[in-house]
Amino acid sequence: MNRRRISQVSLSTTRIYQKYKRFYFFSAQEIVNPKTGKIAKWHNLCHIEEGEELARQIAKEIKQFNDTANDKRGNMPGYLAEYLKIALKKRGASKPEDIMRLKLWEQGNKELGRMIGKISDAFSAFDVNQVLPQDVAKFVDQWIGRRTAQVYLSCLSVFFRWCARRGLRADNPCTLVDLEKPQTRDRYITDEEYHRIRDALLIGEDGRPTPSGPMIQCYVDLCYLLYQRTTEVRLLQWEQIKPEGIYFKPTKTERSSAAKVLVPMTDALKEILERVRKLNMMKGTYVIQTRNGHPYTTSGIGSAWERACKRAGMENTTLKDLRPKAITDGNHSGYSIEQLMVGAAHTDTEMTKNYIKRYETPVSEVRLDLPKPKLKM
Repeated sequence: MNRRRISQVSLSTTRIYQKYKRFYFFSAQEIVNPKTGKIAKWHNLCHIEEGEELARQIAKEIKQFNDTANDKRGNMPGYLAEYLKIALKKRGASKPEDIMRLKLWEQGNKELGRMIGKISDAFSAFDVNQVLPQDVAKFVDQWIGRRTAQVYLSCLSVFFRWCARRGLRADNPCTLVDLEKPQTRDRYITDEEYHRIRDALLIGEDGRPTPSGPMIQCYVDLCYLLYQRTTEVRLLQWEQIKPEGIYFKPTKTERSSAAKVLVPMTDALKEILERVRKLNMMKGTYVIQTRNGHPYTTSGIGSAWERACKRAGMENTTLKDLRPKAITDGNHSGYSIEQLMVGAAHTDTEMTKNYIKRYETPVSEVRLDLPKPKLKM
């Protein structure tokens, strides 16, 4: 009788094992996978059918990222790996229980790992105390004029503050780097455009009613009336809705300013919520949901909007333009910047002012005549 093999098949001297038709890399100590943003001993590499060569390459990249004793590199990659490990554990303390917010949290971990990995590759030859402002500028200037440059500069700045606190260097080179601000988006959706898109949500290209149209239409209306971030409206839950209004604690600022706000209940909001209740065939946690009772994904609801814009003949229009429209309309209706700042859960008025768009071309009141010639004597 043959004894069943219980040991895991491995590639010799690599710590790469075959499990469940995939290659996994094992480390005796917990290390960071910069591609997934996870801290673990076991790291999923690839499917067995993709080959040993790919598995070895991915494992090598993970080891190199966490290796602080590679003589061919500076010490910055090692400290970046250590910083990422600490940052991910800190994020883990606020791990959400809600399944949809958990997906956003996991995506944030993965994005942080990807960014740190890219920074590590770019500064692999540097020691932490060797990095100068011009080195940082050269790195971020590859995204000059784009928000990506600001994101990477901010990430580097937080890392160097962490280094300074540990005595690895005495300053933060990022503070001396100026960035070209991204071009401000000035798109304003007019009332007529709003209704064209809203109507187009209900009818498909074939001229027949779209099954998801009425629910997405409610979502668009709520985005406008609540003037919160589109993600907060997409993940709005029935428990947030009270007789006096709707409570929001924005995910984006919950770890920084912890700003929260109550949007008062109005007749218009009551009417939309009543429409939603009639559309919800399945009772669920979320206000905006599919016919199966599941919350919409970012891509799903975004695709519905894009198709409606196309049918309405609209260009250069995104879901995120709904919030600036609402805040702009509120300002032109007489609400002050301070009132709008509170309602939008912003931390300062400058942030709110950035949302206000010009929807009318300013008309100059200056009228000039040509210069008169000097009279000859």
